[in-house]
Amino acid sequence: MAYERIEVYSPHSLAEALELLSQKQEALRPIAGGTDVMVMIKDGVLKEKELLNLSYVPELNYIKETENKLLIGATTKYREIRRSPLVNAYTPILIEAVRQIGSPQIQNLGTIGGNLGTASPAGDSIPPLFVLNSTVKLQKLGGSREVQIDKFFLGPRKTVRQPDELITEISLEKMEPGSYYFFEKLGLRSANAISIVSAAGIIGLEKTTIKYLRLSLGAVAPTVIRATEAEEEATGKELNENLIHVVAKLASEATKPITDIRGTAEYRKKATYGIIYEALYKIMKGFGKKVEYGVENTG
Repeated sequence: MAYERIEVYSPHSLAEALELLSQKQEALRPIAGGTDVMVMIKDGVLKEKELLNLSYVPELNYIKETENKLLIGATTKYREIRRSPLVNAYTPILIEAVRQIGSPQIQNLGTIGGNLGTASPAGDSIPPLFVLNSTVKLQKLGGSREVQIDKFFLGPRKTVRQPDELITEISLEKMEPGSYYFFEKLGLRSANAISIVSAAGIIGLEKTTIKYLRLSLGAVAPTVIRATEAEEEATGKELNENLIHVVAKLASEATKPITDIRGTAEYRKKATYGIIYEALYKIMKGFGKKVEYGVENTG
């Protein structure tokens, strides 16, 4: 343990949580499932000596819809997201990612707000949130603001959240019926692995012509990124093998990977090309996953 004693505060309302955070700010670390923070404590790298346990705040645990969006409370667990009829119907790409996060134990405890707050470029739920044009709601005593997901992260383990703010909600755009999607993750083993490379994509087709492509990449830059040049190149063109090669190449070139214990920078670039090519090729051949409202994704 890094400290002989860590103080834990467990408020039972959002107002109480925001009041505590307003008073203590940098001294207080918000947690929900605690799956990342417990590892930090064990490794002796947690700087805060006081924790704000949000597990008992009912206002932060929900999944609901508006006409065009899904709203997910920050302490909603991965297990609850996987089982949600709303998520299955309207944003099934998130199901694809969540089902690959850690072990069943992690999915029973871990939360979507925690994945955002940890701000790892390898966070599995984050690439789908990018292509779903998500926004993050930050709330403090007396006010709130919403931040586009691509503006939320500043670098590894760094976000725009201020010390007196809480992540309270994530807003996701509903996917278009008939659109295709994928989430691909490459790790060192088949289960419980941190991503070496991950990619999420949503593609709208008019017969074989691409109406739009949204493509995000994880674990290949200081933050998750959108491959905007690849998206622009694909728009309005026919989905064929030549275009798939060009898009995958542009996506690979958009990366700024590092070499670490899980893989070299060169390997990550090549892997990015490979997983994007394979995912788009499957869609071209008619084997891609398609959004059909009311049809449950059994992941």
